[in-house]
Amino acid sequence: MQGGARIAVIGAGIVGASVAWFLAGRGARVTVLERAASPATGATGRSAAGLRHQFSLDVNVRFSRFSAERYDRFHAEVGARAAFERVGYLFLVPTDGAPAWHAQGETVRAAGARVEWIEPSVLARRWPYVATAGLAGGSYGPDDGVLDPHAVTLGYLASARSIGAEIVFDAAVTGFEAAGDAVRVRTAAGTTLVDAVVNAAGPQAGAVAELAGCTLPVVASRRCVYATGPLPKLPRPTPLLIDVATGVWIRSEGERVIFGRSNPDELPGEHDAIDWGWLDETLGVALERFPFLEEAGLDRRACWTGHYEMTPDHLPAIGRAPEVPWLWHAAGFSGHGVQHAPATGIAVADLVLDGACSRFDLAPFDPARFAAGVAHHEAAIV
Repeated sequence: MQGGARIAVIGAGIVGASVAWFLAGRGARVTVLERAASPATGATGRSAAGLRHQFSLDVNVRFSRFSAERYDRFHAEVGARAAFERVGYLFLVPTDGAPAWHAQGETVRAAGARVEWIEPSVLARRWPYVATAGLAGGSYGPDDGVLDPHAVTLGYLASARSIGAEIVFDAAVTGFEAAGDAVRVRTAAGTTLVDAVVNAAGPQAGAVAELAGCTLPVVASRRCVYATGPLPKLPRPTPLLIDVATGVWIRSEGERVIFGRSNPDELPGEHDAIDWGWLDETLGVALERFPFLEEAGLDRRACWTGHYEMTPDHLPAIGRAPEVPWLWHAAGFSGHGVQHAPATGIAVADLVLDGACSRFDLAPFDPARFAAGVAHHEAAIV
């Protein structure tokens, strides 16, 4: 497909914004269609905003490396600030988990990223607010960190607009209609004629795929983020800490701490209400590993909910829809959309405009794997 191709990108979250920027930068005529009245109002704006290199699949590590490097120089390239801080990720590994995490560390290092194994005595010295009972040690990524996904999304969109992209809000997609070699995208704001469509609709990506006549197993899954009151005595910044055995994570946010834990019994759907019942279960296990939380009051006004866009194997769908030649997917990141948005943007631009991407091995992300019954496994899911 030539650089001047007309391409609709559905979704103005961080992934859609990145895709639009990379496509527009290569001369494509891009129209971003967003169902809401402003960008980054869905999963992007309510993300806990972490980026890590600690994965068990090589391609995930490489996506993180590329994205972290792009966030480092985001202001120079895009003209906005990503506020990317390499505060680190520290996975607290139970005694029976050490072999798997040592093996994962080798994968991370082979892909060119840094990871350190921290013995319990060193954990206690460096992070004295962590209870180390029952731990084999910690897997620490010094180049992992946090960023501002809202600022990144706005930056990508503003820069894309400055080089010719059109951004249309209040434009929920209602259908598609083939028009020779082109396709008409019907939306609440009107109809757009394009040569290709990129489905970056986040938790709504499955519904968009259905409108196009194909299947994409992406569903929304609520995640609750709880916030404490100020904890001025806690050292800043803390790394993002994950207790592997229980799934509880915490990180500093200004003078407070935010924390959460995935609920295995959460029903699919875009539920926005905070689950205060799950708070009790989360705190019960969090206090065992992070006893300092007992000193902190909960600030209910600062808590929020967001949504993961889940696939059956917790890996995204990046590539052409097998049933619809003009449709490309960039969705289903299962909690990794913010951290992998730059890599996704450049990969999708390569796929749509060149027909292939040689930068990454995208086979684990092929949308055709679902119908084929092929599943790849990423062990490091939070």
